Amino acid sequence: MQFKRSKINTANLERGMYVAQLDRPWLETPFLFQGFEVREDSELKLLRQFCKHVYIDVGRSSLPREKVLKALENGGQEPPLQPGSGRTGGISFAGRLMQAVTQLDPSGKVAQKFNRHREYRNTVPTRKEAPQAIRSYDSAVVTMQEVLVHVRKGAGVDVEKVQTAVRPMIDSILRNQDAMAWLVYLRKRDEYTYHHSIASSVWAVILGRHLGFDRQGLDTLAMGGILLDIGKAKLPEEMMARAGALSEAEFFTVTRHVTYGLDMLKLTPGINADVLAMVEGHHERHDGSGYPASLKGADIPVFARIGGLVDCYDAMTSHRPWAKAKSPYDAIRELNSMAGVKFQKEMVEQFVQALGMFPTGSIVEMNTGEVGIVVEQNRIRRLRPKVMVVLDAEQKPLREYRTVDLRRLPSDEHEANALWIVRGHETGAFGLDPKNYFIG
Repeated sequence: MQFKRSKINTANLERGMYVAQLDRPWLETPFLFQGFEVREDSELKLLRQFCKHVYIDVGRSSLPREKVLKALENGGQEPPLQPGSGRTGGISFAGRLMQAVTQLDPSGKVAQKFNRHREYRNTVPTRKEAPQAIRSYDSAVVTMQEVLVHVRKGAGVDVEKVQTAVRPMIDSILRNQDAMAWLVYLRKRDEYTYHHSIASSVWAVILGRHLGFDRQGLDTLAMGGILLDIGKAKLPEEMMARAGALSEAEFFTVTRHVTYGLDMLKLTPGINADVLAMVEGHHERHDGSGYPASLKGADIPVFARIGGLVDCYDAMTSHRPWAKAKSPYDAIRELNSMAGVKFQKEMVEQFVQALGMFPTGSIVEMNTGEVGIVVEQNRIRRLRPKVMVVLDAEQKPLREYRTVDLRRLPSDEHEANALWIVRGHETGAFGLDPKNYFIG
């Protein structure tokens, strides 16, 4: 019998089957990979909880073919779970996740961090964290303005000053990442250079938090993110501020910012090797199309891969002299299209999981025509966040805003009161200034 991908009721799933496709978007489930072999009873339970059926790839399943056939022919009775068999094969689901992310890290540094994997959760409400997020972010902006002024005058980077600026941001993200994420989008309409460096730092820490980095790793990500483009301080300001496409010669000049930044940081005490790797490789791409060394895949250090991803995402969602900002939703979709090509697929998946398909702060339009702002992520169902509805169905301002938790409402159009997000919009759409709605 020739077959490869077969539909199966989740009641008939067994360990050893390779799940290639769900009956719903992957992002509406807690599964971190789009395709995996079931190895634990806990995964079977989750699959049965979220899906009525899935598609299995027989060729990639470790379960013997005759057993797969028997399961496919089974009448749909749920096989009993073995008591106390929550883990099999000596490795957990989280462990396999970390293996996938770290397998291309030849240095083993990230694997070492993942071996101490920890799980972070928001410990304070967004409303309570917002004032502290604002203070730490705005303080970092002032610091970076001063640092860049000194660098343009030929001075080095004041590492202690930058570290002092990023620590409160990390603390805020660890308490509640939604407040800081929202704040980043609020500040995007201001001067690009300072906010891009800080936003890159924030996105890197949010990704590191999601991956379970320890504090030392988060410090490295924060420092690397904020210093990614420090070399641009050596480029002509008028060229960087000019609208329109760069000439070939100007583009080459811009690529030199990596070398300028690296040379500067190598002479700066207190900068560790991972920060240097992050700065040096943040324009390298998975397929070898990046610069300055055209590195490919595993040759790109993991910290550099993170740097490239957050740098690209923040650039896409920012207004620049030569390009309009994309909505966070469109930027996430574009990143997904680059997965496995420009960026490591697993890293993109983790980043999307960390931010959500509609990142906090996104302006979104509902199926009713109402418009709202995403105020909190749903860590389990990524397409069902909490949304503050601010415009009515005719897209006129509501007298009183209301917050809806999409997780608690039906998404099936045939059900009463069904509500779902149909599209995302860029910051400033509908004349909305999110800061007017920020819980500060």
